[in-house]
Amino acid sequence: MGGFRNDDLNMLFVRGVINTIVAHLIKCSQKMRSDCVQNSNPLRNHEDKITNRLVAKYLNAEPNGFHYERESPENFDEETDTYIGRTDIKVLPWSHFCGSEAYFVIECKRVDGSYALNRLYITEGVARFVEFPLKYPSYYNLNIMFGYIVKSIDIAENASKIDALQRCQLTGVSASAFVKLESENSRYFLFTCEYFTENTNRIELLHLFYDFADVMEKEQA
Repeated sequence: MGGFRNDDLNMLFVRGVINTIVAHLIKCSQKMRSDCVQNSNPLRNHEDKITNRLVAKYLNAEPNGFHYERESPENFDEETDTYIGRTDIKVLPWSHFCGSEAYFVIECKRVDGSYALNRLYITEGVARFVEFPLKYPSYYNLNIMFGYIVKSIDIAENASKIDALQRCQLTGVSASAFVKLESENSRYFLFTCEYFTENTNRIELLHLFYDFADVMEKEQA
C-alpha cells in the first residue's frame, strides 16, 4: 500500500482504501445475512463465531484486493515477552501482506441495545485503539469498529447512546460527536468519530453497525 509525497494526496488515497474496505464489509454482511435466510442457517449469538463465518466464507472468498486475517497478535511488550492486544480482523493488501506494517484493523463487537454490551463496545473495543497503552496500532490513524446488531433495536438511537456513554467511559481521551456518513433502510448505519489524547494525537474510527437480528439463532427456552 504505497503513497504519494503530498500529504493531502496520501489522505485521499487512504480514505479511498478504507471506503473500499467498508463497502466490502457491507456487501459481505448482506450476502451472509441473505445466505442465513436462504439456507436456514442462523448465526450464533457469539462474537467470534459471527466473525469467523464472515471472514472465512465471505470477506476472503470474494476478492477485493485485501487479505482479512483473524486474531492477529499486536504490540509486542519486550519487558514481558507478550503481546498487549489481539485484533479481531487485520486487513492487509494482497501484494504486501507478508510483513507489512501498513494495514487497517477491524474490531468487532456484539450490540443488543443493553447498557452492558454498549459499555463493552467502548471499554473492550474503542478503548483498544485510543487508551494508553495502546492495544491496537493505527498506522493511518484510521480504523474500523464493527457492531453486530444481534437484537431488534433502533440502531441510530443506540448509536447515540454509545456516543454519549463513551465520553464517561474512556480515560484520558476526548471524543467528537458521532457523525453519520451513510445508512440504508435501517439495515446498517455508518458513523465517524475523532478521538484525541496526549499520547495518540488524533485517531479516527469508523463505526459500522449492521443489523443481523433477524438471522440470529433463537435462544432456547
